[in-house]
Amino acid sequence: MRLLARAIGLFLLLLALLVPLAGALLLWAEAGPEGLIALGPAGWVALAIGLVLPGGLGLLALIWLTQRAELAVMRDALQRQGEAGDSRALALQALLAEAREQTAILQEQTRLLLGQLATGRGQAETLQALMAETRLERLVAEWDMTARELAAVMAAMWRLAFGWRRAEGEGAGALGGAGEAGTELALPAGPELALAILRLLPASAAEMARLDVDERFVRQAAHYRAVFRRFLDRVPETGPLNRGLFRDMVQGRLDSRLALLPRPNHALVIPPDTLAAE
Repeated sequence: MRLLARAIGLFLLLLALLVPLAGALLLWAEAGPEGLIALGPAGWVALAIGLVLPGGLGLLALIWLTQRAELAVMRDALQRQGEAGDSRALALQALLAEAREQTAILQEQTRLLLGQLATGRGQAETLQALMAETRLERLVAEWDMTARELAAVMAAMWRLAFGWRRAEGEGAGALGGAGEAGTELALPAGPELALAILRLLPASAAEMARLDVDERFVRQAAHYRAVFRRFLDRVPETGPLNRGLFRDMVQGRLDSRLALLPRPNHALVIPPDTLAAE
């Protein structure tokens, strides 16, 4: 279509150029210069119109055909652009729909992940509570075993202080004194045993230094302190069961009181026949 319009336009342009030229030459050949002058102004105008009008009409036709061709090209281009725009719009809508689906999937995954995190946090808290409870139970069991061992050591110290038997009406002797044959002395029950030993010991270092203490009692006291300190090292500083709690118990106060005693003299040999009092 565009090639045809160009061919027609070229033909009309040549016609507009050649027809006036051919008419002028023909008039010049037939009438000569005198014929042209004899036409007058009206003839000149008519001659000019006759010569220029075909070329003008040809140019107008060329312009009209060119405009039609360009408009057809523009219409095709706009149609193609519209189709491309429609395709892009459809592709964009598909992308938006896919993005919405992916967003919904991500939201669902996020919700599931948050649920799993909440479940994991709850399980971790439960595990921590169980671990704390297990630690407390283990600590209580260790304290029961330590309390039994401490009770055995305190029983030995009490026997060293008061002996096994004593005569009727005889009072308690000094620390480490063995009782004579007579009424059997009964051990104090429960916490009274630790309180009895605690009342027996002075509360100041000066008074403790003046006290005559049997070496066997000192060694039992060192054993008591070693057992208590070994357990205390496994107790945390804070928590429901902490070191301060055990230090405030009667066993802890007795440990502090026994710390005032002198250190054991292991170079001193104790006669074997006197070990029965322990």
